[in-house]
Amino acid sequence: MYGFNKGLDTYVSSPLATVYQFILPDFVSGTVANFFTNLKEPRTVINDALQGKGTPAGDDFERFVINTLLGLGGLIDVASYAEIEYHEEDFSQTLAVWGVPRGEYVVIPVLGPSSYRGIPGKIVDVASSPVSYLIWPIQVLDLLNARSNADQSLTFIDEAAVDPYLFMRASYLQWRDYQITEGANAENDILLPGLDESFDEEELDLLEEDLEIEL
Repeated sequence: MYGFNKGLDTYVSSPLATVYQFILPDFVSGTVANFFTNLKEPRTVINDALQGKGTPAGDDFERFVINTLLGLGGLIDVASYAEIEYHEEDFSQTLAVWGVPRGEYVVIPVLGPSSYRGIPGKIVDVASSPVSYLIWPIQVLDLLNARSNADQSLTFIDEAAVDPYLFMRASYLQWRDYQITEGANAENDILLPGLDESFDEEELDLLEEDLEIEL
């Protein structure tokens, strides 16, 4: 299934993302990213609450209100200028907090890397995301924007990793563990197979988009 997704990305997603990057200036694609991030904030607020994270839930709700009202519907990330921290939570993380075991690593057709626990998590996330209920051209725009933002990381994986599949598997599982535990299990850097170096938090952020992207 990894090969199928890789082929789909090589021959469909990547060329479309290249066209997207060519057409849209960086500042425009940045506002597009802000818009879709803001639309997904309610999902984060709900999962904050389900995990018992009262303060982050309040911060994320405040971000959503500020960016929606003052940021032209989320096009401008006003909340970040106000130093209101951005969090990202999903239902798979909530299931982990509730004690549901991760299960085996799986690669889902089109959607990419996940786990047995992540499958119901993705279903709930898609069903609860306002983006899922927008007209299909806007959904395609969301996917193109995400793929465009992930281009640097995906290229890095292809060029630097001895085995891209093993690299993706290990980095995805460790990154998700880092998210769920909020770094509690991380000892300095995270080691990944196929490379002679390790990754700190800033470099993990660079990989974040391609690890979660829907190709």
